Amino acid sequence: MTKKVLSFALLALMVITANLNTVAGQAGTTSGGSFDWVKSYFGPDYEDGAAANEIFGSAIDSEGNIYILGQFIGNGRWDDDTSILPFSAHRNRSAVVAKFSTDGQLVWHKEFYSSYTDFVVYTMRMVGDTALMLFAEFRFPFNWGSSWHDKNEVYYMDTLLTTPDRFPESPDSLKSPALYYAFITIGLESGNLIEEHFWIPSFVKNDGSLLRDEYSGYLITNVGERVSFNVDSEGNIILARQTNDYYGVICDTCPDGLQIWSPREGNISTMRLLVDGATKQLDVPLEPSSKWNWQIIKLSPHMDSVIASTYVFDSTWRYSYNDNISMHLNSIDVDANDNIYMLIDRTQDPLDRWPVKNSDTLAMEWYSCMIRYDSELTPTGIVQVTATYTPEGNCAGYVRLLGTYYDSVTNSLFINGESGKVPDYYTTLNYRGSTLDLKNNACWLRLDADDLSLVSYGKARSTGTEPWERTFLYSDKYMWSHNGSFAVGGNRVFCQVKYQCNILFQNTQINNPYGMGLFVWDYDGHELEYIDYNSPGKTNEQGYIFLKDSSLWLTGTLTANAAFGNHNVNAAWNSHAYIARYTDTAFLTPYVYDSTGHGGGIGITLVEGGNAFVAYPNPFRQKVTIQVEGGELKVERGAATAWLTDMSGRSEEVRLTPDGPNRYSLDLTSRPQATYLLTLTTADGKQHTVRLLKQTDVFGN
Repeated sequence: MTKKVLSFALLALMVITANLNTVAGQAGTTSGGSFDWVKSYFGPDYEDGAAANEIFGSAIDSEGNIYILGQFIGNGRWDDDTSILPFSAHRNRSAVVAKFSTDGQLVWHKEFYSSYTDFVVYTMRMVGDTALMLFAEFRFPFNWGSSWHDKNEVYYMDTLLTTPDRFPESPDSLKSPALYYAFITIGLESGNLIEEHFWIPSFVKNDGSLLRDEYSGYLITNVGERVSFNVDSEGNIILARQTNDYYGVICDTCPDGLQIWSPREGNISTMRLLVDGATKQLDVPLEPSSKWNWQIIKLSPHMDSVIASTYVFDSTWRYSYNDNISMHLNSIDVDANDNIYMLIDRTQDPLDRWPVKNSDTLAMEWYSCMIRYDSELTPTGIVQVTATYTPEGNCAGYVRLLGTYYDSVTNSLFINGESGKVPDYYTTLNYRGSTLDLKNNACWLRLDADDLSLVSYGKARSTGTEPWERTFLYSDKYMWSHNGSFAVGGNRVFCQVKYQCNILFQNTQINNPYGMGLFVWDYDGHELEYIDYNSPGKTNEQGYIFLKDSSLWLTGTLTANAAFGNHNVNAAWNSHAYIARYTDTAFLTPYVYDSTGHGGGIGITLVEGGNAFVAYPNPFRQKVTIQVEGGELKVERGAATAWLTDMSGRSEEVRLTPDGPNRYSLDLTSRPQATYLLTLTTADGKQHTVRLLKQTDVFGN
């Protein structure tokens, strides 16, 4: 019996851990977890001091390797002082994509650099479990003749180019001076190129010709818009673009001295994507619309065709827009069922309804909303948290919705965000008739994924009284990129939170003027733990977070020193883009929150075969209570017993004292401070092991 229990106990030790709070103001970990490694890259910042070393995209594969897409300004270096780029520093923005193994080793990295102008990357997505797709913007001068290389350098995918022939130029008749956008697909093993598609979004006039500059003859390209993308389960590209379909040229004979070309003027009707030097020409219908509307375009995996497209808001709004209104896309997400989620903000108080196109009932009525579409781009639901107005016409509060996470186990849709208020007029925030206790909080909502009804919500509470004392789940700086600071699994919700003084979490006050850390809740919104990074950077940016098995992968940007457990990042002089892994084997096992009041908080639970075994308090000092849910313990000779094993392997049978329905207590006062494994046997003869941690009290007992 002893050998059997011991072998089972050692196995259980790998998957069951205790869950402790981190002391406020200390960087570190819970007793059951730790930071395995932290890596970073760094370099010069912008001349005005703004951070230049940032992560704009991250992904994780099925083996736990992590990939990052980032930016830097010349002379960037990795932690080991290896130069990212092999030649001299430059003030232009450059890009890097890299792979790190599960143990934090840099496997490969590729760079993008231009001495002519910035090389801009937007984000990156995993395609199946075989490739990465990057979205980038180019602005290269292709018509400089033989002196092109003498005046400019282009470093692309580990290759210093000596001619501009690497990029397919549009036919001479188009006279395009630059190639603007690209989807670049690379393999996971080595980062080698799989395929790439360079494309120019251009306007088509009603007579079928492309719009050109009257004097130079150059193609007028549809740039200056915000663009984001995602990939569905079939590899189709879901592209979202802001409808900046407007171009004005000086016209001596026009009434206003300006000739306007736009769908609203009725002289252009289509946006044509000239793909790979116009090898493919994909036409996307345009409609008269506000320049702040958004359009969703579904492209085939290799940009061979346009599958579908739709505008977000319909014609009843398109002619009544105000130029002072702007709308921002916070994220475009795709779940496992190929539902698409558009999360949008608008910058003006919601004084009117903006009907959603192709829907009879859906309308944006508030500051921020999430619109759900099915795989055919048909809108199927909307989420928006509302508030009241003050007598002065100000919005008295809001929740900005930033990103989604679909949990297939519970069929729940989680949406993260941040709430704000007008301090003197704040009333309440409401969602479909339910009042939300949110004021200046980092927060998330859990919704039923079918009807989008509210199930629960959680928050990191701000106790500040000033409007600038707020918490953040992301940075305002690049709102189309940094929406991935959110992961869900195993009855836990994980967020990296950027906060600004006076945060209350687990009844512990955090009073740092600026900071960032990892916050954890359960699905019902109970506050479980936080790990502070001790980084007082005003412009820190949380990036992405992934949960796989027992580990979290975290990315972001630091503008001040930080401590990830025992791993320190020195970002006092230059911004650092960080990649870290945090492991806690408790993540492998769901737990049940103790609401009885006996445990004083959280009990780590082993769930097996429909039975849940909750041990609380855990850690304990004298006695521990065992709650059995969904089953019964085996009783012999009128008593329930268990096997207690210490870490040296010594095991003995102990008697459990009944303490209520399916609840037992175990007095371990005489035992030394240590970690123990308690193996329980249920009525069906199966064994289950829970890990216990005994601590001494202040008197040494």
